Amino acid sequence: MKLAGALGTLLGLAFLVPALVYSASTGLTIQPVKISHTLNKGQVASGYISLSNASEVPVVVEVKVEDFIPNSGGDGVRFVSRAEGLTTVRDWITLNEGVSEITLARGESTSIPYTINAPENAEPGSHFGVAFFKAIDQAQADQQLKVGTQVGTLIFVTVPGNYLQKGTILDFKAPIFAQKAPIVFTTKFEITGTVHFEPKGSITIRNLFGSIVTQVPVEGQVVLPTGIKDLQTTFATDDFLLGRYTADIELYDGEGNVLSADDRAFYVFPLWYALAFLGMLLVFFLLIKFLGSRFNFTVTIKD
Repeated sequence: MKLAGALGTLLGLAFLVPALVYSASTGLTIQPVKISHTLNKGQVASGYISLSNASEVPVVVEVKVEDFIPNSGGDGVRFVSRAEGLTTVRDWITLNEGVSEITLARGESTSIPYTINAPENAEPGSHFGVAFFKAIDQAQADQQLKVGTQVGTLIFVTVPGNYLQKGTILDFKAPIFAQKAPIVFTTKFEITGTVHFEPKGSITIRNLFGSIVTQVPVEGQVVLPTGIKDLQTTFATDDFLLGRYTADIELYDGEGNVLSADDRAFYVFPLWYALAFLGMLLVFFLLIKFLGSRFNFTVTIKD
């Protein structure tokens, strides 16, 4: 779980994180922070959102659903009361069986049911919504100005139909030099289709002799339509690394097509190895100098 402040734009930047906590004087923990469903027109999906009171006091939790839309050319999102379209995710979701407020005692947890009903006139493609939960100190719940901490679960719905699920790798970066693992790779990925999806694949690490050291999976990061996102992949190992390595990434788009990038070379050389080597050279040099100042060496050649 990760600690963060108020929701704001942070939620838009953190929607791929597997678990998330927001806390303040009043705060909530929530899981999951992302829900994805593929629904045909007229199909229904349901599930639960786990909510816990992380405050030191009882809280009243206000519940609501809104839409969000991706920012073009980036990985951020913008929350809106209602997105454009014949129908939106806001219209499809029933949260907490229609009850807009709940009360949680200090440390209390509950499961919030949700139902998503894709209407018969749902437009094919991606639809985005967010289930918001705002915690207010119960002692201040009757005040006109209600200040609290808001958290949310992002909801992704895909309606099958005439859409394109494609993307491309714009850049693949590896560190030039590292002292040890972990090694972090960054893949700049752009959606070139019309719907969101999660690019999956792997990064193959090879040593100086071309032998495969390991394959690191690339997964768990959703990219929104019209968006560009830096996918972070970490190569972590307890094995000793030394010398030149290459990293080759291979990704698949939502239609199973391979998207590949050129190899990237990186070097691993522990700093303490370099210091130890230099120290040995220094000791050897000082030893030779000391012996040279104390002893005279001659070479006698006999006929």
